[in-house]
Amino acid sequence: MSTWKRGREYVAAVLAGAFGVFWFIQGHGDRALDPREVDWLMVGDWSTHLVGWLFFRNEPLFQFPLGAIPGLAHPLGTTVGFTDSTPLVALLLRPFAGVLPFPFQYVGPWLALCFFLQGFVGSRLTALFTSHRVAQLLGGMLFALAPVLMWRLGHESLCAHWLVLGLLWVNLRDWPDEPAARRAVAVTFLLVGLSATLHPYLSAMALALGAAALLRLRLVDRVLSWRGVGLGLGGLVVLLLGLFWVLGYLGTSTPAGIEGFGDVSSDLLTLINPMDWSRLLPTLGTARGQYEGFGYLGAGVLLLLVLGVGSSLVLRLMRRSEEPPRWKRAVPLAVCCLLLGVYALSARVTLAGRPVLDLSGLYQPVMRFVEPFRSSGRFIWPLHYALLTGGLALVLGAWRRRPWVGIGLLALAVGVQVFDLGRAVARERFQSQAWNGLNPSAWKRMKGDYRHLVLFPPQLHDGNGRGCPYPGPGAPFSPMFAYQAAALGMTFNSAYLARVDPVLARAYCTALQQEAERGEFQPETVYVVHPSYLTPFLRHPEAVVCGELDGHAVCVSSQKESVFRRLLEARRIQAPRPAGP
Repeated sequence: MSTWKRGREYVAAVLAGAFGVFWFIQGHGDRALDPREVDWLMVGDWSTHLVGWLFFRNEPLFQFPLGAIPGLAHPLGTTVGFTDSTPLVALLLRPFAGVLPFPFQYVGPWLALCFFLQGFVGSRLTALFTSHRVAQLLGGMLFALAPVLMWRLGHESLCAHWLVLGLLWVNLRDWPDEPAARRAVAVTFLLVGLSATLHPYLSAMALALGAAALLRLRLVDRVLSWRGVGLGLGGLVVLLLGLFWVLGYLGTSTPAGIEGFGDVSSDLLTLINPMDWSRLLPTLGTARGQYEGFGYLGAGVLLLLVLGVGSSLVLRLMRRSEEPPRWKRAVPLAVCCLLLGVYALSARVTLAGRPVLDLSGLYQPVMRFVEPFRSSGRFIWPLHYALLTGGLALVLGAWRRRPWVGIGLLALAVGVQVFDLGRAVARERFQSQAWNGLNPSAWKRMKGDYRHLVLFPPQLHDGNGRGCPYPGPGAPFSPMFAYQAAALGMTFNSAYLARVDPVLARAYCTALQQEAERGEFQPETVYVVHPSYLTPFLRHPEAVVCGELDGHAVCVSSQKESVFRRLLEARRIQAPRPAGP
């Protein structure tokens, strides 16, 4: 086949990808595309993702694990995986950190790329059922319009849904002989490997979908031996574990498990529950935490499923349908997606937010393997995309002899989907935050004389609150302190991470508190002290200098003479005098 003809095959996919970027921009994504603009990131989980990258770019180029960030959550350290900073992108950009401006963010461009790949891969998946470019374009557009993708914008590493689509493509494509089967296995390994460099949840889904592809090659196509299946499954597991070890997810004292399985699940009605994202369908009840299990298909895709099933039944009754498609190839995939959908419901199954079934006894023996993936609701995504793919296959298959009817139905579904999600896309996103209350010129005086910026007490914890006790209202933690430390090449002792070693974190917090009580203050450390914890600092005026800077109590050791110390002395905080008799 000539290069020109090969290129024409991908025109629809490129256009579908471009539509994906357009849809992202309609959701105010244009505000996020400037890599030098970070104000919109200084809120919620985004701030942790950005801070992880800002510290990682300061680390040595060659270290192990590859994603290690010893300067953040210092002295414990962490990794780009536990800051959810999209390890793949962070590792690719790290060699260029010296020439990249500060600040520099890749969250927005990565999200745009995910929307492009969503449309592109979705179009190639649609091409399995039709050779018509317009139909392929419309199919790719439907995948780009998937509500579950836009729902995840706050967690960019989880927006690589194109990996799931790629594995659906592997499961549904023709692999007629052994050479083709080897190519299928190679693509599966590539996609599963990529998933490990993005997010463990995607890896778990990819492993399950990869296993389904291998079983299909054996049970349906019979182009792969049982030995090949075993070697393939073993290889996928070894690949994932090896990459997790290299990236620092495994092999450290940080526990993989976390409490809360069952609290962040999907509801039985999640596929039809818009959770206030629809112009056409009502919002149904959900339990607390089930936002993670959002799986709404959209009114356009629901209509497509109805039209597909209806068309197939009517044409079959009229005996005008083509030879039925080979559905056997989809059986392993369907079983896999259904099982993942069941897991998404967790041990406490709900209907419209109300408990209807308790499966705790079923999960208890395997809780060790379940706990790392407590946000089980996310596992609804493969079923969501499998149903969308099924709707496309039904419509395009039923109208194979009259392709423009099928294309018309796809266009109708796209139009309904766009209208239905108009409320969701109009929501304000990527807004600049008033986050930095520090005067950079004053804080820059730390540079060269101090290596560590420390919050006292530290705020070092994970999603379950494990780690150092939170000091309560008025706590000084803000991304602005982490940002300032990263800008000056200093370490920082606080962070909100996906996983924390609670034993080591508590030991560090206790040791820091005891040092302050004894009047031991490190000469290379700047302390930002919570107002409620100033007493041990003011009790030792001979050992420490405390001053007010930008409304915060900031202290340094008296042992070191520095410009920054003199600045604090000019704004010295005096210990309160004891009350008279």
